[in-house]
Amino acid sequence: SLSTRFGTVAVPNILLFQGAKPMARFNHTDRTLETLKDFIFNQTGIEAKSDVAVTEEDWEGPLPSVLTKGIDWLLLFSVLFLAGFVMYATIRTESIRWLIPGQEHEHQE
Repeated sequence: SLSTRFGTVAVPNILLFQGAKPMARFNHTDRTLETLKDFIFNQTGIEAKSDVAVTEEDWEGPLPSVLTKGIDWLLLFSVLFLAGFVMYATIRTESIRWLIPGQEHEHQE
């Protein structure tokens, strides 16, 4: 819905917003550091540092592009937390009849 709302057809697409409205779009075909610095300076008046250079490591990015096998620790801790919570709730509950549909509590008169 965002791409339709702002007319985005290519990625990456840089939009500068003022409040909730887009005020400028960086959609140059020549996407270099110099054209990006010129765009930001023309729109904001903020001048870039002159000693910035793009290296080979910058092209690799912060995320690996090769699949690596490993343990998803967040998923593991989530499963352990849920299992621990279910065990705790089961132990602390007087009965677990509320978990079984159709079971009614026994009432004493």
